Amino acid sequence: MTLTDKVVLITGASGGIGAATAKAFHMKGASIAIAARQKDKLEELAQVLPGALVIPVDLSDEKQVKEMVAWTIGYFGRINILVNNAASIIVAPAETVTQEDMLKAFQTNLLAPLTAIQQSIVYMRKEGRGHIINVGSPGYMMGIPYYLPYVCSKAALSALTRTLQAEWAGTEIIVSEYFPGYIKTDSRPESRVGEVGQDFLMSPKQNFLTHHFTKPKTAEYVANQILRLAEHPKTLVYTTAAVKIGAYISNISWFRLLLAKQMAETARNKLGRL
Repeated sequence: MTLTDKVVLITGASGGIGAATAKAFHMKGASIAIAARQKDKLEELAQVLPGALVIPVDLSDEKQVKEMVAWTIGYFGRINILVNNAASIIVAPAETVTQEDMLKAFQTNLLAPLTAIQQSIVYMRKEGRGHIINVGSPGYMMGIPYYLPYVCSKAALSALTRTLQAEWAGTEIIVSEYFPGYIKTDSRPESRVGEVGQDFLMSPKQNFLTHHFTKPKTAEYVANQILRLAEHPKTLVYTTAAVKIGAYISNISWFRLLLAKQMAETARNKLGRL
């Protein structure tokens, strides 16, 4: 698919993967709508994306999600590609996670994409074609320690994605799933255990697979993969072969638990030094 003149709505675009993805699509001649809570960062990004539509939005609010899609349609007249990238990431021991934490994660990571999809497909069908790209996480297969709200909500997003793929197979609406691995960005999780970095669970002293994950990809690398996914749609794309191998290994219960246990031990050691 050529991206020239296509209208792309990207959530979580104030930084990291979302901002890099917006720049990548813009370079290909697409019209961009960038959505996130931080209006100042969106406006800063828009300075290098002439013609971009800035949409400040709280994705935990269903009404605002609906308005986000409506603003995109009102400004550009259509929507061709929806990239559900925004995510709520809460770091906390499982025994301290509250219902509020879980609801917050599910509102942003599952319900917002669902609402955005439901609002967008009406216009996509009028255009005769549409592409939805959901940025998921293979972490739910492993059971990532200390990330319970994120992992559970991303598992639900994957279930949503795959159900839509089944329902809409052979139609004009394409649904893709993108699984990133360890990505180095400027985003910080919402931590209940003090300041933690993105390498909170990672240590080069762990097994060979986790050691590989300690070599993160950049947001720009991921953005280019999402761009290629839009140009050449697929059902599922992993960041790297190692991430794909990790997903398969997760089906081997004893090995999955071994890897996840090492991550938990790494996290506990780091928490002991905070």
